[in-house]
Amino acid sequence: MAVRQSLGAAVVKWLCPTSRQTARVVTVHRSPSGRIVSVYVEAQTADGPRALFFFRHADRGWQVFPPETMRPSMGLGRVAA
Repeated sequence: MAVRQSLGAAVVKWLCPTSRQTARVVTVHRSPSGRIVSVYVEAQTADGPRALFFFRHADRGWQVFPPETMRPSMGLGRVAA
């Protein structure tokens, strides 16, 4: 189970910007309802620029992998005995 983390914590974890190097949100992707679903963040480091997409999950945490899509499922709960 992934730990819920803020966007800032995810950026620091994956892109490792220092106080002298900057990270910035380049692009924000929204769902049709206007909810932010992913962002593209770029960090300038001593080794050159690094960039990643960060995806917002249902728990409102940010990860570098997209959330699983909801799939149709069937259960036996509705089957009459």
